[in-house]
Amino acid sequence: MRIRTFFCVGLGAVGSCAGDSSVVPSQPILAGVTAIANPHNALSARVALLTENVDSARIRIRGADGVEQHTPFRRLRGIDTLVVLGLASESDYTLVAEVWGGSVSLQSGAQAFRTGFLPAALQAVHLRGVGAPSAGHTLTVPVFLGGQNDGYVVAFDGSGRISWYRVIEGDGWAVEARQQPNGNISVYVGRSYGWQATAGGYLEFRPDGELVRRFAAAPAFYTDPHDLLLTFRDTTLESVHLIGYDIQSYPPDVTRDGRTTLAVHRILRQSPEGQVEFEWNAGDHFSPADWPASGVPFDLVHPSSLDIGRDGNYLVSLQALDEVAKVNARTGAILWRLGGRNSDFTFTGDPLGGFSGQHSVRELENGNLLMFDNRSGPDPLASRAVEYRLDQGAGTATMVWEYRPDPSITSRIMGSAQRLRGGNTVVGFGVAGRVIEVGAGSTPIWDATLTKDGDPLPMQFYRAVRLASLYRYERP
Repeated sequence: MRIRTFFCVGLGAVGSCAGDSSVVPSQPILAGVTAIANPHNALSARVALLTENVDSARIRIRGADGVEQHTPFRRLRGIDTLVVLGLASESDYTLVAEVWGGSVSLQSGAQAFRTGFLPAALQAVHLRGVGAPSAGHTLTVPVFLGGQNDGYVVAFDGSGRISWYRVIEGDGWAVEARQQPNGNISVYVGRSYGWQATAGGYLEFRPDGELVRRFAAAPAFYTDPHDLLLTFRDTTLESVHLIGYDIQSYPPDVTRDGRTTLAVHRILRQSPEGQVEFEWNAGDHFSPADWPASGVPFDLVHPSSLDIGRDGNYLVSLQALDEVAKVNARTGAILWRLGGRNSDFTFTGDPLGGFSGQHSVRELENGNLLMFDNRSGPDPLASRAVEYRLDQGAGTATMVWEYRPDPSITSRIMGSAQRLRGGNTVVGFGVAGRVIEVGAGSTPIWDATLTKDGDPLPMQFYRAVRLASLYRYERP
């Protein structure tokens, strides 16, 4: 890997070298630039800057193909490090630092940098598709790519090339991953599907891959792998929202398959230090009598997603019940139930009469609900993404949009649906390893499959999420 360091720069409105007695103190000084490899990500570089009187800086990057990109501007603290992300493996680049102080701009000379090799497990992994996705990167976690001990969180660019990754070694398989509002990536790591009596928790990584924090349900509970929501006051972490569970005894005559224990889940709101501020116990509201006729639940409600609605209350997808519930985030009261045996709504305009085995339930800006409908129980078994408009006064849930592929795709477990700012929807058929971006009129514009060279079967994933930027959170 070629690395060059520059200590004398003189471009822009002011030129200077470190120690130049003619420099006016208030003028910006860029005294040193050093690019080194990022130990967490071979598709990245860490660029250390030594500056004075500088407000902000960015790195401009040019590849051998002549295409130029740049990092966002970031405020500096004198001696600071900027990270460059989204590079190709085993490729040559030139990097230029650009700094601003007041109204004065300086830039360094160009220095060469060569990226390293992808980890062996990732070298044959691609998200190959037809068509063209909208801008951004697609984040996902390939199921069991690292076996039982290692996990990989991976982002792909629009061409299907890996553009970002983080290896998690020795902690168990990785499951759910997302970009949090502070721009960091969180991922569940453990050996739980949501009902095993085993430890697990969430890791939070900065975009450069540095581990920031760990999150887990309060010590009385195991940590469910389906969702972690972080909320902030300005830039300070305020609350941690996740799902925990414990194992409780049940008479075998009220369960199925002779089970005598079930995992019973809680919605937990915790402080950053892990203290429980709010607890909602599903066992206070539901019983095995709420189960649909088909299927053998491994736990009482199996919450497959958690969301915070526009009014600040919780939306929890109860997969084992084919139901979505809205829960008051202060009192724990159930505000309404959609689907399942005891729905407060009647489905209208939906040729399938509702959903089953659903995942990724999210409230949109217009108040509608978007979800991935697995169709895990009744026929037809073709999975879909579906959007409903709820009218509490009339007690109706009206289907306003759906996407069902033709030919059909089956994903009886896992899956996701994400509405983009421009109106498109990214749909992840997890078991099938397919990610399809659909236009507002249900027309696919991009259809991609998560593959590993030499393997005839697609790779499975829990969820596929579009990121607008690898550097910071922006609504995609």
